[in-house]
Amino acid sequence: MREFLKGLGLDKETVDTIMAEYGKNVQGLKEEKDALSNKINTYESEIKNLKESSKQNDDWKSKFETLEQKIKQQEADEKAKTEDKILTDNIISVFGDKKFTSDYVKNGLIADIKTELTKAENKGKGIKEIFESLTKDKDGIFENPNKPTDMPPLGEDGKISDEGADGFVSIIQENQRK
Repeated sequence: MREFLKGLGLDKETVDTIMAEYGKNVQGLKEEKDALSNKINTYESEIKNLKESSKQNDDWKSKFETLEQKIKQQEADEKAKTEDKILTDNIISVFGDKKFTSDYVKNGLIADIKTELTKAENKGKGIKEIFESLTKDKDGIFENPNKPTDMPPLGEDGKISDEGADGFVSIIQENQRK
């Protein structure tokens, strides 16, 4: 994994950060796996009990099949949820310190990257490459690091009014402090 990330052109610090997050995710997944294993053992015990009683009653057979389907679906759902969380975390780690204009934009970009990763024409492309292609030359995605300053009001004759002059002096003083 580390070599793969280095191959994407990421610097050592970024790779270390991603690997640390990956380690946290893996630990969380192990805990989830243990919890799921306990659930599975419980369900298997219930299934065994149902199997024994279903020999005497066709109704139990139907209940058993329903339970078995439910277990399979829960396992598939949990696996998909876990895989999606890992993918989402990996996508977010590629964003780095970029700040989005809103969570809506960020979540939309995450969804777009996931969609692009499934397309045949993007086979072999990494998350970073797809991220850059989706955001290249696009306005309104990231916050402007150089936010504009409010200008003081002008008077009717186009000159700064006394009120505006006070505001203008305040802006200059504030910028000098920075």
